[in-house]
Amino acid sequence: MLDGKIDNKYCSLVDAGKTLCHAREKFDSKAASLMQANPLTLDALFNAQLRYIVPMFQRLYVWQQKPQWETLWEDIVEKADLRLEGGQAMPHYLGALIIEGVRAESPREVKRFLIIDGQQRLTTLQILLCAFRDVARANGWEALARPINRFIENSDQDVMENPDEERFKLWPTLLNREVFKTVLLSGSRQAVERAYPLVKLPRKKKFEPRSNLVEAYLYFEERLREYFSTAETAAGKSQEDVGYAVFQSLKQDFCVVEIVLSEGDDSQEIFYSLNSQGRPLSQSDLLRSLIFMRAEKQKANRDEIFKKYWSQFETPFWSAETKRGGRSYSRLDLGLRYFLMAKTGVMVDARRVNEVYRQWISSAPPKYPSVEMELADFVRHGDVYQQYESAMVSALPSTDLRRILMDFDVSTALPLVLYLEVDAELSPEELSECFGMLQSFLARRMLTGGETKEYNIFFVDVLRSVMGVTSAQVPQALRAKLLSGRGSTRHWPTDEEVLDAAMHRPIGHSLRAPTLRIMLERIEIHQRNKKTEDLNVQTLLQVEHVMPVSWGAHWTIQGQKVPAGVATTHWLAKGELATLSEPIRLRNNALQTLGNLTLVNKYLNPSASNGDFDTKRAEYKNSVLRLNRYFDELPYWDESTILARGKQLGMQFCAIWPRPAS
Repeated sequence: MLDGKIDNKYCSLVDAGKTLCHAREKFDSKAASLMQANPLTLDALFNAQLRYIVPMFQRLYVWQQKPQWETLWEDIVEKADLRLEGGQAMPHYLGALIIEGVRAESPREVKRFLIIDGQQRLTTLQILLCAFRDVARANGWEALARPINRFIENSDQDVMENPDEERFKLWPTLLNREVFKTVLLSGSRQAVERAYPLVKLPRKKKFEPRSNLVEAYLYFEERLREYFSTAETAAGKSQEDVGYAVFQSLKQDFCVVEIVLSEGDDSQEIFYSLNSQGRPLSQSDLLRSLIFMRAEKQKANRDEIFKKYWSQFETPFWSAETKRGGRSYSRLDLGLRYFLMAKTGVMVDARRVNEVYRQWISSAPPKYPSVEMELADFVRHGDVYQQYESAMVSALPSTDLRRILMDFDVSTALPLVLYLEVDAELSPEELSECFGMLQSFLARRMLTGGETKEYNIFFVDVLRSVMGVTSAQVPQALRAKLLSGRGSTRHWPTDEEVLDAAMHRPIGHSLRAPTLRIMLERIEIHQRNKKTEDLNVQTLLQVEHVMPVSWGAHWTIQGQKVPAGVATTHWLAKGELATLSEPIRLRNNALQTLGNLTLVNKYLNPSASNGDFDTKRAEYKNSVLRLNRYFDELPYWDESTILARGKQLGMQFCAIWPRPAS
């Protein structure tokens, strides 16, 4: 059984009551007396002229074969078998259905209820009944198919206000709606499979997933056909008689606890509380609930604003999970968090986005004239966030801030970037100036070994410093804030500190390959000029040590050959090699500095990578990079030449990413 949870599993009647009371007590001490709770058979639930509407704030249909469909089917078989044997079945409670009545806007409108909790089980029952009806029709049991259809569709469509919608007992959310309608109106398994065939993409081993609604229909249709065939033999009855037994069991043996909210009940609070008892809703699920419930109160056209704004966030890109701080979040959860930080200038816990958003949006003064304007603003921020999240490194030049943030692995700067791009209303020149300072701050700190562990706090602090000033004042405010930083987590390194790091810091093993690569790419571009045919550098080149890390085989030190093991482990230099211990240590540090690094493509002879300098210089002559032209006329390569080149590259680094004096 699936008894026990309200969210996406069945629950017992007792558990449903306890959970609802717990939810209601949070905001109204009169909960129990104000609500109407009634046990209803499926006959009473569906065999009437009414509609159940799944609100926009509800999640998509997510039930699956295991455990939900299989458990429901096992329960149906158990009850049907008992009826076929002449036994008396006890009611089986499927759980709570919490609904809220909606005042009719026309005398011709079919009475409707909003589903606050229970949409997953109601949707499953409708799909099951649809499959049952189609199997009955396929077998020629029209007398059975007609009453089943009355559980799916309302009658008298000619007098309805909107028959295309009101004919259905259940009306799903917009993203489920088209598939749901197609399944209910197709009329047969073959028609459903034609509408939604299995598709296998090139070079893929598995078929592309179909909607859960389609798979649910196909599952129940197959189970029903199998059961009618086997039960006919076991019970000694015709398949049609078995069909009637199943329908009678569904009508009378299965119940829900229908709880109708009274006027004044807070459906949103109940939704939050009930869902907290089952599978946790994501922050974006909760926020969507908040936004569209507010849209309902504003009498906004929710379908229209959903199509126009929110629907673009119900895509694989936004639902894809990504890791932040050891936890997994959907891109939509992160996008909403960064949006809220950009609007408020405060750090927001990723697990409390909905709570903080509710406080912010409800506080005075009003943030937006309407929910539509609110969503339009989020779309603008979402478009910018998507540009940063979806960017492909191989397609971006090293001058693009998106590439910088990805290669430096600094997503914590995104709230500040969102503010600068969307909210600050900067001119292209002002935005370029701000991004230039941000790049310089990050690049210099990367080279000098600045800590990044408090960047999340720091960049929100920077964000606050530029909020509330005019567009023209933003670059000045940003410059002042970045220059004011002190300590290992906030200091903007000076030229002297950059030069020292370029000459002495072993970045070859302390920085990630993408970080090293983009630094060298920018230096390569800097070395080119207007007479150079192409100022772009091929992306994804490999970082190469000119003097190899494994230098013992082909390089000498102070005129002596050193065994490979000693060359990489200086403390093993003993006996006649003891005097070389310190020179070996210094060399191994020098070969990891900026001066010993360059870029090559993957076609460089692998055997030359650990070769002597003459061999490597010959290979570098095949390169078009200015970085590698440096070695053309050099007679040798050692610690002194590494230091000299490190100083030269450090000076170029300072020119590429300048730091203002004040």
